[in-house]
Amino acid sequence: MKIGRVLGGTVVALLIIPVIAAVVAVRLHDPSPSSRSLPQAHHVATSSAACARPAPIRPPLIGVATGPPMGRNLARFTRITKVQPQIVAEYLQFGDRYNSAMACQIARARGELLIQWDPTGVSLQKIATGGWDRYIARFARDVRVARVPIVLSFGHEMNGFWYSWGNRHVSPRTFIAAWRHVYRLFATAGASNVTWCWDVNVWLPAFAGKAGYGITSARRWWPGARYVQWIGLDSYFETPSDTFHSLFAYNLRALHRIAHKPVLIAETAAAQGPLQVRQIRSLFSGLRRTKVIGAVWFDKIGRENWQLEGQPAAIAAFRAGAGSLALIREDRA
Repeated sequence: MKIGRVLGGTVVALLIIPVIAAVVAVRLHDPSPSSRSLPQAHHVATSSAACARPAPIRPPLIGVATGPPMGRNLARFTRITKVQPQIVAEYLQFGDRYNSAMACQIARARGELLIQWDPTGVSLQKIATGGWDRYIARFARDVRVARVPIVLSFGHEMNGFWYSWGNRHVSPRTFIAAWRHVYRLFATAGASNVTWCWDVNVWLPAFAGKAGYGITSARRWWPGARYVQWIGLDSYFETPSDTFHSLFAYNLRALHRIAHKPVLIAETAAAQGPLQVRQIRSLFSGLRRTKVIGAVWFDKIGRENWQLEGQPAAIAAFRAGAGSLALIREDRA
């Protein structure tokens, strides 16, 4: 829920870089209530047979994060946009139970649950050394028993400084050890119905390492190709100059150098206002032009109002963009 961007290839004069870096750092984190008070996921037993072997999702994918109450807000989003998301993102506190009923509901609608599993205030060192093994193993067993494919992202945006598991709070070495340990416990439990998505925030090479910036290159946090199936990338359209290219192009190239993995824009949105329609069109244009497998729209109110509700022109642009991706999907079928 943070913003970083490539500055059109132009290097800012060295005398003003510290000032700009400080300003950018202030604008990075969207302090929405959902990012500070994560929704509780209550475990609800459901029939595994009812969700067995759902139809596989196929890119390009359209996703949404609506926040709690998820069922009601997801229905609202689908109703106003006429778009059935194939990815539905949930921000789940580490320590909460797996919501198999929600995963099943999404699977029945031909989608997949994306869990942003957030270890807020949890020691990653303790995770890495086995202190949370009982909880993780139980979560993994619940995922396996439900037989529903899900996408799992542990400790997203770790290369930024705004979360307790990220830069300035935890070393890349500790994060990597925790990620690998969690992955191995899922493998031991036989939870093979998980797509592991390593999700980073965009970073600006011109500012990396500068005082006040606080976002590092993603490479330092890479757990290794064998532990990751997808790469997530997060950034938002926030200023008049923002385009898909300016937000994502540099980072997509950099991530391709790290690993040849499918990339999902795992968090993005354009704030309500006169630029929202143009930037929604830029998002979908970028998705059509690149090999990015899809995007998750952050349909919440936070530091900005990212919702589409009440914005007829933006809704029409989003619906048209989703329709253009559906045509690509059908052509590839």
